[in-house]
Amino acid sequence: MLEAGRSAGEVTQAEAWADPTRLHHLGRRAGILLDAARSSVAASLSSIANEPIAADEVHFAPSTAVAARAAVHGYRAGLVAGRVETAMLLDLADDRPGSELINVDGLGRVDVESFVAALMGTGGMLGCLQAANAEVGTTQPVSLVADRTAPCDRAGLLVDAGQLIGHGPLPRGWTAIFASARDWAGPAGAAILVVRRGVRWQAPDHGGRGWIGGFPDIPAAVGCAAALEFVLPRADDEADRARDFIDRIREAAADVPDVEVLGDPVDRLPHIVTFSVLYTSGEAIVTELDRRGFAVASGSACVAESQRPSHVLAAMGAYTGGNVRVSLPFGCTEANVDAFIRELPLVVAHVRGDL
Repeated sequence: MLEAGRSAGEVTQAEAWADPTRLHHLGRRAGILLDAARSSVAASLSSIANEPIAADEVHFAPSTAVAARAAVHGYRAGLVAGRVETAMLLDLADDRPGSELINVDGLGRVDVESFVAALMGTGGMLGCLQAANAEVGTTQPVSLVADRTAPCDRAGLLVDAGQLIGHGPLPRGWTAIFASARDWAGPAGAAILVVRRGVRWQAPDHGGRGWIGGFPDIPAAVGCAAALEFVLPRADDEADRARDFIDRIREAAADVPDVEVLGDPVDRLPHIVTFSVLYTSGEAIVTELDRRGFAVASGSACVAESQRPSHVLAAMGAYTGGNVRVSLPFGCTEANVDAFIRELPLVVAHVRGDL
């Protein structure tokens, strides 16, 4: 977590403990801070969007799960989603009769023709399409889908902007987006949901002044906004550095015998790479790398704690065993990348029993 977000949240903790919906001066002060956080996020996101975002379009939530459930609240028809969406969204689709899941290619990119046909085929359907896959980094054709469905005013498009904000511009044409503040090194207890004006949507509860899901955590909202203010002016330079680092890691991983590097090598998030190591388990690789000072992941990015095989890799037709996911944090140094590249072939050989 960035110091900018941490310090802002700590300062706010002492000033904004009251209910922001109350009329007494402590409540009004808390409400002013929450309103300021919404305005800050709106201004920050407007700098990476193709059109301005208003403060009243921004909502906070304690998690992306709460934000996503709120986003689909009120839609009675099914969802149209790619098979590589997060497990959370796939579960939401599974709960709604008539939902349709769209296949992806070997890079993890959704089939545009099938997605558009499903979305426009039945009135009231809501499209759910991630801006980019958090596991293999492949970007999704959100703007193309939006352009193709624009003549149909019945079609909404909910975009999971997780991992994109802070690493690239927002796509165009969405009606709602959500993301976790953790994606830009903000606090873990805050997520955002942005719903465009004119969309037929109503929050599932009467959250306090733009907070959905329980009592407003104003320090988390302020920390979220402060971290985003810090990251976005530096995002382009950071993305260029991260892309160079990931290119080097992709090349180094490909040089290790029997390792398959996954995802689009070009149209991808700049800071993420996933590869599969044959003849071993991803958990063993993760454990050995952790012992040597590197925190990486295995399994699906959204259900890693369950140690279930990656549904993303399965949808791509890729090998799901020996899966390793590397995500570079904001400010990652060249020295850390160099060290990881040196250790990776040694770790693979060690786990395979070659050492």
